[in-house]
Amino acid sequence: MKKSKLMLLIVLSLCCCLAFPKTSIAAQAKAKTVKTTKKSKKKKKKETDITPKEPSSSDLKVIHEVTKPASKRWVQSYTMDSKYYYYIQMTSVHTGNLRVTRVKYKGFGRYLKDYMTLRRFGHATNLDCSISNGRTWLWTGSDCKKGSDVSQAITGFRYKKYTTLTGHGPVQYQIPMGTDGKYATNVYPAINQDSTRMAVRYTYKGMQYYQIYNLVDGLYINPDTPVRQFCLWPTTGDFQGFDIYKSTIYTIEGSPRNSFLKTYDSSRRYQPTVIRAYHYNTGVYNSMVVHGAKKLTFREPEGIKVLPGRKIYIMYVSNKLTDQSCNIYRLKKKI
Repeated sequence: MKKSKLMLLIVLSLCCCLAFPKTSIAAQAKAKTVKTTKKSKKKKKKETDITPKEPSSSDLKVIHEVTKPASKRWVQSYTMDSKYYYYIQMTSVHTGNLRVTRVKYKGFGRYLKDYMTLRRFGHATNLDCSISNGRTWLWTGSDCKKGSDVSQAITGFRYKKYTTLTGHGPVQYQIPMGTDGKYATNVYPAINQDSTRMAVRYTYKGMQYYQIYNLVDGLYINPDTPVRQFCLWPTTGDFQGFDIYKSTIYTIEGSPRNSFLKTYDSSRRYQPTVIRAYHYNTGVYNSMVVHGAKKLTFREPEGIKVLPGRKIYIMYVSNKLTDQSCNIYRLKKKI
């Protein structure tokens, strides 16, 4: 009897162990670790890292999503060649010190970047490029005086990452305003797509003047002999850049959102984004108000480029100074 009872107890114990297996503390800890690892995911992009999609009713199509150059600098303009985009920023107010960020896009929302520094150049109102002997030259205003960001000349230079230029690049031109010996100030260049024409814009007594030059080898003009000279109306909104396409000057103007303007100047009114086209051989003038990028924060237009086929590309800056981003769009319409 004792042996039978003993065997019965052993069988019952084995059944209990199989039905309710014991788990060690170490095994429990290991199980928890595995569970946590499975749940871990990549961080989602913030809203400020994404360019909102455009509805079908928009005038714009997104070309490049948010691109972030250096923070705490004002993005002013951009240009592109067949390989890179170039963005130019003011590093501080009234110094003329600038940063050019070069970006190579690797896919939608993905890119590589580096930069170079420009000292005592100007406000960076316009940035463009020419091709000379297969090499890209960047052009902008230059030679501002100490304590000012008003450019006194225009300049061309090769991009060299992590280097610094002071005053101007190896090619530099002062632009005469007439026959009185005075030179233009607040002066900036734009270049057509085949690097054969340069348009130079400057302001004088509240008006904006344009001089058109033949561009030789993508580098050389004769500042004293423009092929055309004309004056255009002042923009109603903030002037934000220009380009030349064949015999047409394109300009872009507009302010940031009204909510931002009120934070630093309550007297200023919101101005919509307006693109103007002036055909200087015929005198014909067209304009349009751009409707789009409505969900973009800050939303200040900064720069316009016109590519073959009159395809118009514009940049909107989003976010505030501490974290400004560039968003590139193509205009669906032609002007």
